[in-house]
Amino acid sequence: MSQHAETSRAFSPEELAAWLTDMCGGRPRGIIFDCDGGIIDSAAANVHYYNLLRRELGLPLLTKEQEHYVQMSTAQQAIDAIIPAPLMPALRDVTRRISYRRDIVPMLRPTEGIHRLLQRCRALGIRTGVHTNRRDGMGDVIATCRFEGFFDPVVTVARALPKPDPDGAFQVLREWGLSARDTLFVGDSSTDRDAAGGAGIPFLPYRNPHLETPGFCADFADLESALELTRSC
Repeated sequence: MSQHAETSRAFSPEELAAWLTDMCGGRPRGIIFDCDGGIIDSAAANVHYYNLLRRELGLPLLTKEQEHYVQMSTAQQAIDAIIPAPLMPALRDVTRRISYRRDIVPMLRPTEGIHRLLQRCRALGIRTGVHTNRRDGMGDVIATCRFEGFFDPVVTVARALPKPDPDGAFQVLREWGLSARDTLFVGDSSTDRDAAGGAGIPFLPYRNPHLETPGFCADFADLESALELTRSC
């Protein structure tokens, strides 16, 4: 992750509640979550997968900059960035032996506190959806991390332009029939921030103090508490 000269600090639940009131006019009626680095802890698994591919092709391990990029990009963007074009034919043989679904998806884990937060959102009548730069396999991710029934819609790059384009965020707003101000976007990267901003949706960084925002959410338990402290819109 690139470093910035200035960093924000973690919101306390009370500060986060005040920020929600200022940005959303109260408790949001819908929350859009990023997938990787948001609802799931996938960084180590994804880096492991791309390093397996590179090792099979005789390439060195990913650099830190490459690790950051593959976590927020689409799979095709990641491949194009980390595999030289002359090795693409050989890559096809490698991906027949190394399966993301079989070898990597079982390594994915739900982010700590996300299930409690989703249950609280359901009890408070807050809609929850996902906007991700993944294309395929979200059904496997949802099943592995026990998210069945929590997210509607799940917007992937199979149905929307990849973030940072706001196309997917606009799709969620239309499906929910909500305004941008009624909604919150939670993510961990600049692509999430820019997608939210392009749609006019208030953006809350998750565990990332380097996104030039007033503050960030350090723990989903803090967001859960803040929602309890905030009045309905």
